[in-house]
Amino acid sequence: MPRYYIDVRSHFGIDEDPSGVELPDIAAARNEAARVAERLLKSWAGMSPNYSSEIMIEIVGEDLRPVLIIPCIDATSTSDE
Repeated sequence: MPRYYIDVRSHFGIDEDPSGVELPDIAAARNEAARVAERLLKSWAGMSPNYSSEIMIEIVGEDLRPVLIIPCIDATSTSDE
């Protein structure tokens, strides 16, 4: 199974996923990104909309190249939960 890394880019910098997660495909990686985004938005609920709207979830493939970049706000609307 391929390994995907779910990185978070924001006004504050880049939080890289050091270990990644094995997932069957990009759709599963997108769902994982949505879960990460939901947790972030809950924990950063008091953050100014100017900052929270700039948070990006970046899905990086095994070759360490970005596969997909999703605005955090948009990522939560694709979750299967």
